[in-house]
Amino acid sequence: MRNHFLLLLSFCCYAAAAQNPKTDSLRHLLEKEKTDSNRVTLLWQLAEQYEFFKPDTALQLAQEALLLARRINYTEGESRSLAIMATGQYLMGNYPSALNNYMGKLQIEEKRNSQRNYASALNNIGLMYILLVDYPNALQYLYRADSAVRAAGGATQQELGNRIVINLGETWYRMKRADSADFYFSKALTTAVLEKDDFYQGAALLGLGNVQTVKGQDSTALYNYRRALDFLGDGTNNDMLCETAQGLANVFLKTRQPDSALHYAMFAFNTAKHDGFLSRQLDAANFLSHFYKGKKAYDSAFLYMERSVSLQDSISGQAKTREAMIISTNEQLRQAELAEQKQRDNEARLQQLQILIICIFIPIFFLLTVAVSRISITRNAVRFMGVVSLLLVFEFLALLLHPFISERTHHNKVLELLFLVVIGAGLVPLHHMLEHLLIQKLTRHRVKPQPIVEKEILVIAEEPVAGSAGENDSPSASTESILAESIQKEIPSPGNPEEATEK
Repeated sequence: MRNHFLLLLSFCCYAAAAQNPKTDSLRHLLEKEKTDSNRVTLLWQLAEQYEFFKPDTALQLAQEALLLARRINYTEGESRSLAIMATGQYLMGNYPSALNNYMGKLQIEEKRNSQRNYASALNNIGLMYILLVDYPNALQYLYRADSAVRAAGGATQQELGNRIVINLGETWYRMKRADSADFYFSKALTTAVLEKDDFYQGAALLGLGNVQTVKGQDSTALYNYRRALDFLGDGTNNDMLCETAQGLANVFLKTRQPDSALHYAMFAFNTAKHDGFLSRQLDAANFLSHFYKGKKAYDSAFLYMERSVSLQDSISGQAKTREAMIISTNEQLRQAELAEQKQRDNEARLQQLQILIICIFIPIFFLLTVAVSRISITRNAVRFMGVVSLLLVFEFLALLLHPFISERTHHNKVLELLFLVVIGAGLVPLHHMLEHLLIQKLTRHRVKPQPIVEKEILVIAEEPVAGSAGENDSPSASTESILAESIQKEIPSPGNPEEATEK
């Protein structure tokens, strides 16, 4: 059985190719947008439009969105960009790279509260392990996805539940565990019937038909194949339609109904040829070649054998083209990463240079403040420069600590706020204490002592003396003697200079 379940990821892919007006609109908006987070959103939305018909273009756009999202710590943009890159690499056949990007998305979603995205990432990782023929790991991640979906319930379970169950059935089928595969396909069918989902009914019936063919239950297999054909005949997924028709052809040939076998084999061949499904076309051509050879219609047998050879060459050439495209795309992605790394290095050097300039400026500014305090300038100006010096020091410390705090708190804004509050509670009192000491030191020598003699003279001169006589209120004799005595104490006698110096 071909990978019919894998196309559950892209069963509506053909709708995206026709949305050129939307693509043009997104490009026009992208040219005008200046906000980085909005640019990330527009980039991954534009990448989605190219995802299924130009995966290389989608990869480049998604990587541009991814690098910008990482630069600005935009988690949603990073998660979506990784998913689009992984899907594009899956469609190109680059399964290891797709697995790596799905793993990156899973690591992001494990830290977020989105059960839907978490389960989707687990499911896609399981699919990549199936393609890489690592079935034990595929089962591990698919079971985790199933548990996450059942825990989420609601719309998440309705959207992803059946997809995961069918993938589990396909994994057991590839491991040749028919009973386990039958269990999961039957479970998917029951859910699809309850939800009246035609597509998943067809997918589950196809899986059951394949399992029952292996188990030799031909009549039951025919019944399920025919029912699947009814649900899948609406053109939703012609790849699965081809597989169903080919399954019917095989069972009809086995049960000796050659006309029906030929009818369904031709139907599969023509449908695959019309839609460009080379692998399905090759399956049908091989069947028809052997069919006509058994009927001894050698001309027809030879015709389809030639077509088989031609299809094998086309598939081989397509594989080589895909490999070349993968190599080219990987190199483009690598060059883009190198350019981004170079830009980050330049930004880091610029930040280091700015920090160095700040480290040089703060001591110079402080020394300038000390120097200014020694010259004839107002006390308020000195005080202002001292406060600015301390503010520069403390804000510089906060600037250095912020990246460390963000990393430790994993950019949790609540925890960052708590850390900053705790640090501020210690720095603010320290700042006020240092500010007081600094200003006191800088302005202490600027306080000039007032002449004590003059103050005392003025006070004594203006003070009325109790018990003074006369109508003109002239100073009394006692007042004059006190005043003369004060002056005599302050003014040295010219006849005894050494005594004056000693005083």
